[in-house]
Amino acid sequence: MTKRTIALGVMKLSMAQKEDHSALDALTEAAMVEFNQVVQKTLDIEVSSFSFTGHSLTPSKQGYQALDFVQIGINEKTERKLAFLLIVTDVEIAAASMSYLLALPSQLTNVAVISTRRLVDHGEDKLLQKGLRTERLTTIMLHCFGRLLNLSYTKEPTNYLARVEMSDDLDAMRHFTVIQQQQMVKNLPQEANDRYSRGSKLIFIIRHILGNLPRIFRGAIRANPLRITTKLPTMIATALSVIIVLIFGGETWDFAASVSYGQLTVFVITSFLAASFVLYRAFSFRLIATRRGQTSESSVVTAAATYLALMLTLICLFFMFGVLMYGVVVFVFPDILMSTWTSDKDGATFAAHMRLAAFLAAVGVLSGSLGGSADSRSVVRNVLFAADET
Repeated sequence: MTKRTIALGVMKLSMAQKEDHSALDALTEAAMVEFNQVVQKTLDIEVSSFSFTGHSLTPSKQGYQALDFVQIGINEKTERKLAFLLIVTDVEIAAASMSYLLALPSQLTNVAVISTRRLVDHGEDKLLQKGLRTERLTTIMLHCFGRLLNLSYTKEPTNYLARVEMSDDLDAMRHFTVIQQQQMVKNLPQEANDRYSRGSKLIFIIRHILGNLPRIFRGAIRANPLRITTKLPTMIATALSVIIVLIFGGETWDFAASVSYGQLTVFVITSFLAASFVLYRAFSFRLIATRRGQTSESSVVTAAATYLALMLTLICLFFMFGVLMYGVVVFVFPDILMSTWTSDKDGATFAAHMRLAAFLAAVGVLSGSLGGSADSRSVVRNVLFAADET
């Protein structure tokens, strides 16, 4: 049986003046030499490194966004059939929760973005900057690669997996522990997701969704559906505006009192499927196939984890709307009104209240998804894919 080769790519993406491209090339190549020495020593598996030049990006009002680099990385990683990709750029990257980013390892996509812009203080001795830049770039590349392999952070400041607050924190980071080395050997083939479809795409997708369920659930939970909920104010406002109007209509109470549980279940499930499709189309990355039409395992895992995270977000919203509407029904509407408002059934029973709350919550999820798609794509994507800002 042939030995499986895991391909790691290092992409140099310069946004500086054309004559300055060579500086990033030289810096990255020097760092790659040291990076490969550590990686080859740590892992008992062959890792092939690639270096190539990518595309240009236009900055937004907030500057260059890390997730724009990640989208390019996904495209290049898929076409070149790489398991992992480290993007090294010479521009400052804007961050969602801090003033700037040194790096962003996106574990869900196996792409890491690294900026060389603030690796050294411009006030430092220029004669020492070249060597210092190389050492720090090597360290942060190893740090990001460890995170892509799902290694946990450590409190030991001399470890490659220590948390990085300032660029000079990289100077103390010099080693992986024996346990981390063993974990890397174990995790590398599991986290690579480097298989590509050869026959039926549907069978390939189903097989790799089932085979990667733990990683898919881990990615969805790491995205924190509760936090995503807080990033969808337009969706919540749209949903509440619709269900508040409905709750004061007698026809809504008639429907809730008369509908069967089977019909209500079908409506709720259909609402979830439609809402999740709308949000997925709005917030997911564009996951492409290769020029030969092959689908990658990494794309399958990323898409499944994204869809699951959005579905869990909708479940959170459903229960939030349901509890809110149940409280409104119980504490706002008089019993005499609930019992006489409906045509032929008592709307004041507990069962009728629960059906009404479930119906309104499902309507809120469905109508809210249309408004939610107008929420900031970058904000929601940052929660989904950028949970590991450095």
